[in-house]
Formats: sequence, C-alpha cells, structure tokens
Amino acid sequence: MKKRCMNLVAGALASGLVGAQVSAAEPNEMFIIHDVADPPEVMVEKIKDYVLWHEDWIFLADFGLKGGEVTAVKICYLPLGSHIFAAGMHVAAMMPCGHIALYEEDGTTRLSMLNLEFMTALNPDPNLEKAVEIGTPAFESMLEEVLN
Repeated sequence: MKKRCMNLVAGALASGLVGAQVSAAEPNEMFIIHDVADPPEVMVEKIKDYVLWHEDWIFLADFGLKGGEVTAVKICYLPLGSHIFAAGMHVAAMMPCGHIALYEEDGTTRLSMLNLEFMTALNPDPNLEKAVEIGTPAFESMLEEVLN
C-alpha cells in the first residue's frame, strides 16, 4: 500500500498535476494580518527579541519558504500547553504555537498569523476554548509590541 501511494504521488508530480493550479482565496477570520513598516528580517529579530525577554515564550525557528519569498516564524506560548494536552494527545500537532508568516505583497511587508480560534474550529473542546481565552491576549500583546 505504501509503495502504491508513493507511486501515485510520484506520477502526479511528474505529470504536473500537483501544484499546477493556483487558487487564492481571500483571508477569513482565522487569519490575523497586519501591514508592517519593517522588512521581514527585521520583524523576525523583533519577534525573537520579544520571546527572549518574556519567560513564558520560546522561539522555535525561522526559515524561508517559496524560494525566500516567505519567512516562517514559529514561537510558542508555554502556558497553553497543559490546556491543549488536556484536550487529547491527538491535538498535540496544534501546540501553543504562533504560526507566523512574513512576506511582501504589492510592495508592502505583511505579517500573517493564525487566529488561535483555529484550534476550536478544528476540534471543539472546553480545554482548547480555555487555551484560546488565555492565549489570545498574550499573542495580541506580543503583536502590539513587535508591530510598534
């Protein structure tokens, strides 16, 4: 079965079926988007500095995507971990992390981040509701500081 799936993926890639169609939908309430004055590399440093000076946060990584057009930044707000794990190990992939993208569009640097409510949209659970309740003001404070 595994080999068959790999063959199907390889065939789709070779035939150009995967990634051939580009479709862009407008952002919805699950995305927090800000225009920023600084270029992506400066924003990454501001986010790193914020996380390093606040003990409830950890910085996981920053890396380029799409040939360097997008910079992904991964940070975590640690107080959310217990609430997320209380919702079940199957939701561990969501973790208490900020999934941030920095990119340029129409000559403007933009910061895009998932709204923490994505967790409850994917898996309604009182523990995740608590994580959103606690995490939202923390992420809002972080954004307020790094954007100013």
